[in-house]
Amino acid sequence: MSGRTVAIEDGRIIRIGRARDDEDADTVIDGSGLYLLPGFIDSNVHLTVYGNARRRETVVRYGPRNEELALESAQRHLAHGVTTVRDSYGDLQSLLAVRDRIEAGEATGARMLVAGNIVGWGGPFSITFSLLPEDELTHFQQTWNDRITQGVGEELMDMGPEGVREAINAYLDKGVDFIKYGGSGHFRRPVLIGFSPRVQEVIVEETHERGKIAETHATSQESLRLAVEAGIDLIQHPEILSADYPDDLIELIVEEDVLCAMRPNMLTGRIWSEHLERREAALAAQSEMPPPATGAQENRRAEARGDDLELQRRNARRLIAAGCPVTIATDNYQGDAPELRGEPKPLEQEAGMGSLLAIEGLVELGMTPMEALMAATRNGARAAGMADEIGAIEEGMIADLVLLGSNPLDDIANVHDIEAVIAKGRVIDIDSLPEQRIFSVEAPALSR
Repeated sequence: MSGRTVAIEDGRIIRIGRARDDEDADTVIDGSGLYLLPGFIDSNVHLTVYGNARRRETVVRYGPRNEELALESAQRHLAHGVTTVRDSYGDLQSLLAVRDRIEAGEATGARMLVAGNIVGWGGPFSITFSLLPEDELTHFQQTWNDRITQGVGEELMDMGPEGVREAINAYLDKGVDFIKYGGSGHFRRPVLIGFSPRVQEVIVEETHERGKIAETHATSQESLRLAVEAGIDLIQHPEILSADYPDDLIELIVEEDVLCAMRPNMLTGRIWSEHLERREAALAAQSEMPPPATGAQENRRAEARGDDLELQRRNARRLIAAGCPVTIATDNYQGDAPELRGEPKPLEQEAGMGSLLAIEGLVELGMTPMEALMAATRNGARAAGMADEIGAIEEGMIADLVLLGSNPLDDIANVHDIEAVIAKGRVIDIDSLPEQRIFSVEAPALSR
């Protein structure tokens, strides 16, 4: 709506009315001809280095600098208009420290909500996360696993409901903002169910008792069904399922109004175009081959064809078409240190940039531009458990805002045309962010 003034005081919107001169205002932003939106929300990021079977050296070098890395990433998100992020797996101690500094106004960055470990999984150097046997780990890897799991690792798989209830409450006492648990294993071949139905119910019940969001990583039909039946609020990357969704599971997700936190940044745009080229070449090559002699051979051919990406995109489009509530959840991560990378990290998984590409991607997957913007704002606020605080431009809301130079309803790619970012009522000097570059490099130009 044009010709409106948004008045902010103490970090909140106190008035929305007709354009007027606010002579007593400390700061006036002339937004004439611009487009005002709520700040964007990314529901799945990874702000710290945590490692895996291939990223050992990065953790050794940079694990002690995780607070700096988390702040750098939070600032890069903010510079792209992402005013709130949810970190669903990482170094809890460092994340809590940076979260609290930003919330107290001692540091500049996107608001952070953090989960720490994925409950029920071991650390990054474990069977459940990286298929690494415990007896092959170095002392550093063992201690790093303990730092990440914080008492809610694989040992919970051996507990009954009451033991899990006690462990979850002890973990919630550490100050986490939400709980993410392993409804299945990290890998999709084979997919193993993580917890029994009654233990999942305990995890969700205790999380809800504290007024917090409960979510899952579950990548098979039955593991996901159990989690939805247990009462979860959100599914992380629901498109990553080991098979096509059965109709009744989609119907259950819609009926229970479970948020679907998707990675459209990894299913659309450049990634999808390049996939189609590779797939065409693989199909042509395989047409000249004899039939696969074993299941393993067929799995390798399916990988070459990109069947898994085809499946993910198909699942995402079906969930969207069915009316599942969707939010962007890019899964963007730190990855290897720049000096250790064999090739550049995909732009689609860079902090902030990936979030904007995810908004674009939702339109490619079937949403209208308005629906995509709502996914990245109002639905993101639901995922954060802050629907009455952020995600909309209304009186009483926290003043997290983005000014765009062009209308995103005309072209969703206009979300990149950021003129100003306001966080908790404060105008952010986005050109100065990040204040310290450790893993980030100057952002490359976005080619379309």
